[in-house]
Amino acid sequence: MTSHELWKKRFWFLVSVAYFVFGYMGCNYWLENYAHYYYIMDLPGERSIPMLPIFIFGYLLIYACLILLYIIFDDDYAYFRFTVGAFLWVTTIHYIIFFLYPVRMVYRPDLVGATDWVSRLAAWYFTLDYPNNCFPSLHVAYPYLGTLLLWPYKRKWAYAFAVMTIIIATSVVLVKQHYILDAVGAVVVTSLAFWAYKRLLSESVTDTHAN
Repeated sequence: MTSHELWKKRFWFLVSVAYFVFGYMGCNYWLENYAHYYYIMDLPGERSIPMLPIFIFGYLLIYACLILLYIIFDDDYAYFRFTVGAFLWVTTIHYIIFFLYPVRMVYRPDLVGATDWVSRLAAWYFTLDYPNNCFPSLHVAYPYLGTLLLWPYKRKWAYAFAVMTIIIATSVVLVKQHYILDAVGAVVVTSLAFWAYKRLLSESVTDTHAN
């Protein structure tokens, strides 16, 4: 990778992270303060699932996924560019769904006044992350997208991202940020979005060659 490609790689990585963080927080803030309705997507018996604050670490694993994707594609800028495009595409589709079909987690307990540091950490984080932006779960979508991206490129890393997908999917439910269907929806939506993105790229390349 040339120095120019490395500079562009760093630039687009920062753009991607900023798009996720500020876009996610912006959607969450708008839905928290201005949405006039929301949906609840719990399955029978899901309300009785306890909140386990220790799984906040699994929930925060999403940031490790983003950093790993940047590090793993260290020798192929072209594929990293494809990865950024897929990331922005999938993220945008999720944002659109957040607004069109707002889902809110209504079973998250209030952790204010918690005495152990893990619960305090979860309570602090949830002052930033309101119980909106639920369906589909972006936290599940990203490691799953990483699995799809890495499967033809670095298979061992793809397996690692598949494991992280399972951990994060479990965590988002056990910290009461998402319903089970939010995690399932993330896999379905990301699969369809990734397929559509590859299809659009292939058609674009075909049209370019034809001209």
